[in-house]
Amino acid sequence: MKSHSLNILLVDDSKLVIRKLFEILAELDCVSSITEANSYNQATTILANTVIDIVLMDVKIPGRNGIELLGFIRENYPSIITVMVTNEVSQSYRSLCRSMGCDHYLDKSSEFESIPGLLESYLPL
Repeated sequence: MKSHSLNILLVDDSKLVIRKLFEILAELDCVSSITEANSYNQATTILANTVIDIVLMDVKIPGRNGIELLGFIRENYPSIITVMVTNEVSQSYRSLCRSMGCDHYLDKSSEFESIPGLLESYLPL
């Protein structure tokens, strides 16, 4: 990472999920900014205009899907850490995202509590 604090982009069309993620992340000293997007197009616009270190995204988002967003990020911003946070937990989705270079794949229903430690693991020692 470039600094001791992280710039996070949340991409999900659920206001409830965004609020829950925001509450979790706002408590962390390692997070310097949290930006929200609720669609593929909004996310790509933010990525073009904002320095982002980590993207937490859902598979299902308006416009194109999160898998297409993952491909866009890998092609255009390969240093960004990508984390799928989704209810689409089938092995086929997980395998596809891993093969495309997704760094982490989390189940929304059971792995939210792992997000703080995951993010902190990307801070320099």
